[in-house]
Amino acid sequence: MKPIELKKGNNAIEMPPVGHYIAEIRQARIAEANDRQRYDKLEMMLEITEGEYKGRFGEIFNDQTEKGYDNAKWKGIFRLTLPTEGQENNDSIEQWVSKQLFCVFDSNAAPGGSKEYRWDGDPKVLVGKKVGITMRKRLYNYTNRNGENVDAETTEIGRLETVEDVQKGKCKLMRDNNRRTNESANNSEPTFTEVSTAEVSVPW
Repeated sequence: MKPIELKKGNNAIEMPPVGHYIAEIRQARIAEANDRQRYDKLEMMLEITEGEYKGRFGEIFNDQTEKGYDNAKWKGIFRLTLPTEGQENNDSIEQWVSKQLFCVFDSNAAPGGSKEYRWDGDPKVLVGKKVGITMRKRLYNYTNRNGENVDAETTEIGRLETVEDVQKGKCKLMRDNNRRTNESANNSEPTFTEVSTAEVSVPW
């Protein structure tokens, strides 16, 4: 296996820098709780659709695939942890998710009120939706091929925004996500074998 070493300044295609972008949800699914994950999560695969970094997540994935990395990952992933029954403040889980994702369903709606963005529980209805994203810095470490612990940094999707807020420059930056420990970080990210706007069978 060829490890993917995302140290700042290497020759790999760089992640989109910290900032705000317009993106499209390409695929979505519910990842159910298991031994490694305490709660169900709504996971969305996104791609930047406008600006200098248009198509960047796909470029990174394709570059890793062409270089023979068998642990190639799609980097444009956003996960929303779903509440368990009784933790969603008297809302159903569908209503709770609708309020969290109002920016996907209705960019002019305030959280908590509009029927226009009511989610029915099917992640497929998210596919093709435009949304704003905020990229934040993630600090982490990993063990390289020589067994050395290496500090590294990258960026990740930290928050969803409305398209309108991104276009009007109303979004705020986020704090860094510092995941550095004394041992190699083990970030479980979905693996995609195909990138398409059409419905495809995707191994997560």
